[in-house]
Amino acid sequence: MRSLLLAGLAVLALQAQPAPQRFTLPNGLRVVHLEDHEHPLVRIRLHLRVAPADTPAGQAGLSLLALRMLAHSDAADLKAADFDRFLAGSGIRYEAFPEAEGLGWRLLARSRDQDRAMGLLADRLLRSTFDAPVLEVQRLACWRDQEHLARDPQGHPLEALAHLPALRFSQSSLGLISMESLLAFQAQVFRPDRAILILHGDLGLEQAKRLVLLSFGSWPVRKPSVGTTPAPGIATAQPPAGPEPGKDGSPQAGSVPIGPLAPEVLALLGLLLPEGPALVPGKAGAKTGSYPQERLASLRQRGFEARDLERAKAAWLANRRLDSLHPESLLESALANALGRGVAEEGVKALPLEALNAGLRRWLAPQETLPTE
Repeated sequence: MRSLLLAGLAVLALQAQPAPQRFTLPNGLRVVHLEDHEHPLVRIRLHLRVAPADTPAGQAGLSLLALRMLAHSDAADLKAADFDRFLAGSGIRYEAFPEAEGLGWRLLARSRDQDRAMGLLADRLLRSTFDAPVLEVQRLACWRDQEHLARDPQGHPLEALAHLPALRFSQSSLGLISMESLLAFQAQVFRPDRAILILHGDLGLEQAKRLVLLSFGSWPVRKPSVGTTPAPGIATAQPPAGPEPGKDGSPQAGSVPIGPLAPEVLALLGLLLPEGPALVPGKAGAKTGSYPQERLASLRQRGFEARDLERAKAAWLANRRLDSLHPESLLESALANALGRGVAEEGVKALPLEALNAGLRRWLAPQETLPTE
């Protein structure tokens, strides 16, 4: 009875959920607007793409250090020492974090405070002032984060970095990052045409356009330096994962990156392998969580069966029905669609067993299935 009630609520929520509305500012900032007046709240999600070419050789950890500098620098009229106090007094929840393909921010505010929340995010991104003393303090803090992560990856706020090789770094590579490197990175990466902004909550489309234009309309588009990665359009479904870094944070020679996998395949693999995110592509032969080496070896040989595929499809579709009841899930889904990584319901329903097992083999042993020159 309870499951039927939940299913009914999910269907009603899906029917009531308006379609995402999209617009782009003249400076290239892409915006997705999800209108929802059920609660007087506004959620803001910003993604800023960072390409591998944006980090100079030998300076792994640059994006993480830049993120820390933003959080501990003066911005506009707000001093760094007053930042946490301001957040506590304003009732705005603010979070900045690293992502697999860039940097991310989340904010939650009452709808009456939406202008203040958006202005706070704009000040952090556009009007932060870096200085040398802050750099040295945050360099040390960044390295301590890495050490804590190595000792206790499950209990640290940056546990996601354990599975993002491109964001790992060494003490020596961190020491090579200068103020000039940070400022060059900021100028190259912090561009509106690299950003995607998702808005969800108690604001209409015209109100959202006004809010975004006032806060980010003056965000300048700087010309990229010669030899750097141009501003991206919509990304492909799943970019290849980078090879494991060496001790200095640079890629190891001889590593073979995994090829792109369809989002639908990745979604079902994540359900069939509950510890799947902990399985580093090409390194899955080691014991990980409750998946011993024998189990992985068996999966390599026989793959999944039809009943496994149907079970995963049913679980994914059930979760999809409930996404509309969870605003954060809606935000992440909207971001995945904007990045070209969205999972289509029709694609999941039509996915054949052969495609799932081919994806499994590429995930567990990419060097055996990718074509070689």
